[in-house]
Amino acid sequence: GSPIKAFGDDSAMTKDLLAAQRYAQALFELAHEMKKDELIEAELGSLSQALKNTPEIEKFFADPSLKPGEQSSFIEKLYKQGDVQTHKLLMDFFRVLFAKRRFYLIHDITTSFKRIADESQGQGEAELHSASTLGPEDQKRIVERLERLAGKKITVKNVVDPSLIGGVVVRMNNKVIDGSVREGIRKIKKELTKAQSI
Repeated sequence: GSPIKAFGDDSAMTKDLLAAQRYAQALFELAHEMKKDELIEAELGSLSQALKNTPEIEKFFADPSLKPGEQSSFIEKLYKQGDVQTHKLLMDFFRVLFAKRRFYLIHDITTSFKRIADESQGQGEAELHSASTLGPEDQKRIVERLERLAGKKITVKNVVDPSLIGGVVVRMNNKVIDGSVREGIRKIKKELTKAQSI
């Protein structure tokens, strides 16, 4: 394919991803207000999995000749009603996706929703890359500092990387920490080197 076409596909993908994040955020805010975010997360997860397991149903939903109303009534039949509020919220959400011809984003929406839910429950993940295994005290100090900076609980995985020659690199939410946080890390590293020389 030509590079131009590839670029076009790429920007369409980016647009889809952004749209999926917006839909997920809106759904999460509504679900959170109703205290149904965990239920909605579970429902989305099982729907996404079911569609992946039965591609013919996913194909059916993607059929452009179907009217949004037909898609909605089909998904209602498919869905066993559990919690009334959750059911209504999800059905309304699916109707919006059908009307906007955006139901194909359901897997990306599910992934985004889970990420937003995890973050709101105040859980973050960080990888600590250090030249040698950090002692429990050092690790605890870094985690406490990170939690203060991030404003939430952080679970940490220590990765030993001998090429670091004594430094500590923190990777959080898939990005290597820099800026104000790097400054915080620098202070921690200074404290650590002080602690080690005592």
